[in-house]
Amino acid sequence: MFKMKYNPILGKMEWELVDEDYDYHQEVARSGYADMLHDYERNQKYHVAVKAAVKKMHEMGKAANVLDIGTGTGLLAMMAASCGADSVVACEAFPPMAKCAQRIISGCNLADKIQIIPKRSTEIIVGKDGDMKHRANILVTEVFDTELIGEGAISTFNHAHKELLEPDCIVVPSRATLYAQVVECPLALAWHQPTPWIAEGPEVVVSPPPETMSCSGAPAVHDIQLSQLGEKSFRSIISPAPVLRFDWSGKSGKIPTDASKVIEVRAEASGKAQVVFMWWDLEMDPEGEIVLSCAPYWAHPSYEFHKETKQMPQDCDLPWRDHWMQAVYFLHSEVPLQKGDLFTLRSNHDEYSLWFELVKGSNSLSETTSHPICTCGFHASYSRTRIGSLNDKERRKKYASVMSRRLKELGAMSGDASGAKTILCLSEGSLLGLMAAKLAEKMLSGSEFKVVCEDKNLRSKRFWDTYVQSNHLGSSVEILTEVGNVNDLGGVKASMVLGEPHYCSSLLPWHNLHFWYRISQLSSVLHPDAMLMPVGASIWAMAVQFKDLWKIRAPVKCVEGFKMEDFDQLIEASRSIGDDLLEPQPLWEYPCRAVSFPCKLFEFDFRKALPEDTLIEKGVFNAESGLECNGIAVWVDWDLDGTPENTISTGPSGKHPQLGDFVSWDMFTRQGVRLLSPSSFPINFEARFIPKKCDLSLSLQAAILPSCGE
Repeated sequence: MFKMKYNPILGKMEWELVDEDYDYHQEVARSGYADMLHDYERNQKYHVAVKAAVKKMHEMGKAANVLDIGTGTGLLAMMAASCGADSVVACEAFPPMAKCAQRIISGCNLADKIQIIPKRSTEIIVGKDGDMKHRANILVTEVFDTELIGEGAISTFNHAHKELLEPDCIVVPSRATLYAQVVECPLALAWHQPTPWIAEGPEVVVSPPPETMSCSGAPAVHDIQLSQLGEKSFRSIISPAPVLRFDWSGKSGKIPTDASKVIEVRAEASGKAQVVFMWWDLEMDPEGEIVLSCAPYWAHPSYEFHKETKQMPQDCDLPWRDHWMQAVYFLHSEVPLQKGDLFTLRSNHDEYSLWFELVKGSNSLSETTSHPICTCGFHASYSRTRIGSLNDKERRKKYASVMSRRLKELGAMSGDASGAKTILCLSEGSLLGLMAAKLAEKMLSGSEFKVVCEDKNLRSKRFWDTYVQSNHLGSSVEILTEVGNVNDLGGVKASMVLGEPHYCSSLLPWHNLHFWYRISQLSSVLHPDAMLMPVGASIWAMAVQFKDLWKIRAPVKCVEGFKMEDFDQLIEASRSIGDDLLEPQPLWEYPCRAVSFPCKLFEFDFRKALPEDTLIEKGVFNAESGLECNGIAVWVDWDLDGTPENTISTGPSGKHPQLGDFVSWDMFTRQGVRLLSPSSFPINFEARFIPKKCDLSLSLQAAILPSCGE
């Protein structure tokens, strides 16, 4: 069938011929079940808790009638059946997975003990002619996300207790506790709050609008692998404290859909309260003896052992999971505190989300509270990663340095007949045009100039218009949704073209090559000697060994003694049809070791025309690290001016990666990743890049060939 797909290089939707079941296979491929099934601690603790619940019911002289809500592959239902449950009903609303669960259950010879209902739990009817003949007295379910309640856990449990469960039921898990840690963390704050851009020599400043600085920000949770942030990146104002508690057992009555909890605590260290770190744990049994913790390494119950052995966080064998991470919440404004100061922290939740408020003093918060929402447009327009890149000091320093030198050269060039000069900025949500105008005011004094910024994202453009006015640049900067001809540039051809480049629709680093396409399109409005920044780009790849990330795509095979081959086959078949093999991931969150040296796949010169034909590069990833490879990382380096020191890399940061060492990645972009089954070296590759589609593919095969080199 034909399907509309986005073409990053053209910046528009196009019709593409795909498999007739493409949407189905894409949904299956991206369902994310594999990560949960690889979570050995989760599986083990659910198994132990289910076994204890069935045993307890039998000891009470009752039949163990189990309901599994959201069964997925049927794993928890099979645990219950194998533990001796008298009846097991499992519901699953995702049709492909409900069918898969039925096959897995049959393959494990449990089909006669488990009833699959392909419905949501809220659609189940209990009664003689209903889906369930009687209510269950054991509920086992996993309906949680990083924010705990974001998948509708509150309504799921409330409905189950009202319509599907006996009053004296046992629920697995029984309770959950949320923990909060108030910290000063400039790095995390940079993902939320824009900072002034101060460029040196000449010193100029581009400042955020006041309404942006006072905005609460986007309400969406910011989930990250906090353990990779590291203790050195923040100062703890208070140690982790329990702030909210959810009783899934039903013993405390209906779970409220809106609630708050206020605690008064004293600052344990002087600093600025800027950010709240949050995670939760589950008490799997009524007695609270089986606990599953999602804490980062420094707060994890088993961390004391690792501290004694002086292991680095990436070497600690703590449970890893990507389906439940930790979350970062940004306070409305930072609160300066001295050690010993009393402050009030209020933790709030509605049916699906959380937020936090903090004020200095005792019980000085207002009684009413509302969910934070972005009112300035900035936080609603850009991802946290993008905000972080806008604040990145190293990027800013390189951009300003190159722009200053280019502007000095521009001052020596002749403009049009009147001497006027035009600077064109091609990026979305970029500060480059504003900084260029500020620098030009200093360096092109006496010359008439204009900066035109093309920002095709309408919401983004509206925000940057406020940035322009706030910095009093309305007379020299104009933001357009599209530049079409020289009249859009005030009748003066552009003498300089700038770009980070960044486009809001780009998922992978090379998608921002749309910048090159726009330069080619706009050649008629550019001065013959127009200066570019960047002047080119290169795509790089490196073989790596991920410590944990490989699990999200690896075959499950067997979990807690239950064979999962049918699930593996379903996912693999769907991935080959409905999912791209190169996927975006923030690799700074996922430790990996360099197995090969970085290899340059393609190099592009923006001063030349965009190629028409497919580019092909062959080579081999080879190394002497002795490590197995389970992934290929791919990134782009942007060449600002032709010198190595002015390269913006979206890949490894800092020093050149050394074989066998952990790689430090740029924290403000997502890299491309091809996850593999563990493989020994060498690996032969064929990289293909289709310029007209901005499509990059990697074909891999074990081979013995000459090395790609350092």
